[in-house]
Amino acid sequence: MTIELSGRILEGTYVSKIYKCGMEFAYKVHIPACCEGKDGYALLVTHDGLNSANAYAMEVLVQTGEAPPCITVGVSPGRLLSELPWGVTKDRRIDSYDYFTSAYPDFIVDELIPFLTETYGLKISPNPDLHMTSGGSSGGISAWNMAWQRNDYFRRVYMSSPTFSAMGNGNSLPVLIRKTETKPIRVYEEYSENEPNDYFGCSFCAALEGERALAFAGYDMTCRYFPGEGHCSRRKDVETAIERMRVIWKDWQTQPIVVKALSKRAAKIISKDEPWEEVDAPFPKKAACALPQMHGVRGEYVFDDTAIFLKSEAGSRAVADGFQSISAIAISADKCRLYIADRLAGCVYQMSITADGGLCGRHIQSVLHLPTDFKTAGATDLCVDDGDRIFAATELGVQAIRAYGLVDVILPLPDRCIPERVAFGEEDPDHLYAYAGGRVFRRHLLQGHAADPEEATETRNDGYY
Repeated sequence: MTIELSGRILEGTYVSKIYKCGMEFAYKVHIPACCEGKDGYALLVTHDGLNSANAYAMEVLVQTGEAPPCITVGVSPGRLLSELPWGVTKDRRIDSYDYFTSAYPDFIVDELIPFLTETYGLKISPNPDLHMTSGGSSGGISAWNMAWQRNDYFRRVYMSSPTFSAMGNGNSLPVLIRKTETKPIRVYEEYSENEPNDYFGCSFCAALEGERALAFAGYDMTCRYFPGEGHCSRRKDVETAIERMRVIWKDWQTQPIVVKALSKRAAKIISKDEPWEEVDAPFPKKAACALPQMHGVRGEYVFDDTAIFLKSEAGSRAVADGFQSISAIAISADKCRLYIADRLAGCVYQMSITADGGLCGRHIQSVLHLPTDFKTAGATDLCVDDGDRIFAATELGVQAIRAYGLVDVILPLPDRCIPERVAFGEEDPDHLYAYAGGRVFRRHLLQGHAADPEEATETRNDGYY
């Protein structure tokens, strides 16, 4: 079918000055005839240029009232121009689409869209429920990443044969989708039987893993599978585009995009109806890391960058050293181990407390999840509940670590704040507090500071976690 879009198509190039500095992006803006003169447009951003099938589908649904008046912005992958006359232009599609960072989403939201609105006088609605992003293959994973990173701006996603694979580090996303608190996103995924199988991964398996992860995390999701077809087979098919847009924009006038459910794992710890709240209160004071009385020894553990010391009436002595940059310590629920965070190591360590208050046997307690462009590899603070669950402040949010060392839930802070400190409330120990950049946030925990019955033992012999 030949697609004839009504209205105007504006096009040009833009060279990024901030988020993708020096990279040139070609764009096309489609303003349908039925939307001319409207205020507060909805917005559809398509990857790999203007997807005419999606743009046409929106035209059709706008006229039937099944979608809001909408403009489509098609953006081609970035190209890095040479600063020298003999240099060649470098294609930067992977840089644009496959890296799990906020740089490209921030470029679109904070740089390109403001440029387009100012240049062409476009009046786009500020409502994130009216903003959608779409793409296929690497553009598909980028479409998801845009809504994930900039959930304050995008709430609807279409992805065709998304490459949740190791072209960049997209293979980490399905795991993070499962573990990170569910965000308000409606997503429509398509993939086919004959997806490519390459050195960076199997696209069929990657798309399937993405689908299963989204379902596990409770996302508002629809998925279609096409037997006998190939990579991104329906991305530019008009009939399929109309069908998916109906699903993505269903009840747009009356139903905002919300979190429908959390994963069963997250729902054991938090409620979706009790999000983080910013509080005008001081961050809770944390008790000293005191040593339980053993053989008459009393004291507390303190640390510098590389070593841990036991301070007692007898003085101060080093009990462990050889760390890179210690940021926090915490005693286990049974008072037999010390947990150690090293900001340069992407893990939390544990050491056993000996009868005289010494420490022995450094082991990795848990491996932490890291963003692609992390500045600090490890946790900056720790606190431990009565069930020996560790809460670690990291760049991805507060990572909750089960007693035997597995991160099962990640709780990002509002406004993309990075937690620096974590603690339980002094007067309200059923609340977790997080400090970030001078702001204090509080979150009710369903089990509070108490032990989860399933965490009563660290011995797991059944193979189920």
